[in-house]
Amino acid sequence: MYFEEQGVLLVGIDHGFQTMKTNHFIYENGVTALGGEATLTTNTMLVEDSYFKVGEGRLPMKDTKTEDNDYFLLTLAGIAKEMEYYDLYATDVILAAGLPFTRFGQEKEAFTKYLKRNRRIDFNYCGRNYEARIVDVYLYPQCYAAVADRLTNMSPEQLIVDIGSKTIDIIHTNKYVPVEKDCVTIPEALIQCMAAINNVVYRKTNHKLSEQQIQQVMMTGTGDFPEKLVVIVQEELRLFAKGIEAKLKELGFDPELTPIVYLGGGASVMRMFGSMKGPNICYLEDVRANAIGYEYIASRKLFK
Repeated sequence: MYFEEQGVLLVGIDHGFQTMKTNHFIYENGVTALGGEATLTTNTMLVEDSYFKVGEGRLPMKDTKTEDNDYFLLTLAGIAKEMEYYDLYATDVILAAGLPFTRFGQEKEAFTKYLKRNRRIDFNYCGRNYEARIVDVYLYPQCYAAVADRLTNMSPEQLIVDIGSKTIDIIHTNKYVPVEKDCVTIPEALIQCMAAINNVVYRKTNHKLSEQQIQQVMMTGTGDFPEKLVVIVQEELRLFAKGIEAKLKELGFDPELTPIVYLGGGASVMRMFGSMKGPNICYLEDVRANAIGYEYIASRKLFK
């Protein structure tokens, strides 16, 4: 979101463990250091005299996003993409990002310092030169942010279930306000689900599927590979969805009665493979929802 009068670009960015999301873009979170200049400029970043491929493939799982330089480079890629969208080469930037609800207090200070560490950065991405001046960083709880712009149109009591790559965040709201004691982060989600599916496929068929093939079934319900393998993936996704519904019951919520909104990469899985259906359940399948929400909340705070 570009505020021309102030000369400020507000960039909402969701630092996923599989993909990165901004208001207008989704890109992979892979980062690879290069020994020298790349043959192609696609996804190539030059920063501080070093070359990287940023936005190709998937990073190995990390304990935190601040343990090395990777997520900062991925943040620069997101800034570059949004700057190109608005045809900017140099601008002040305000970042709006997020953290899991249940880890927000513990991780907020470290993540803010991590994103603010270089206030002015000159870099080249995909053959285009940029100058970004990071003037501020705002952090918000993920999951809750994804529905911030529509929460008052939903039920006063709501269960928000964000099924991401590494975690499942469950937020219970009452009168549109999160009930903190009822909020849970489960450290197993789609990446672990895909690994488990591949183990079953290999055990039953002696074949291995790529993550892209499994994701195809997650997003569309089917795949363009042998039907016997598609059926196994579908069966395992039903078990995954059933497990999430069981977890909600364990937490004291009835999926047949409680208003639920599923969001994140797993929203389509719950829509196609979940056993609980009804008017009380809805699905927000735009994986950019958190990034859009961060930007929405920050914009209301900054320029009312």
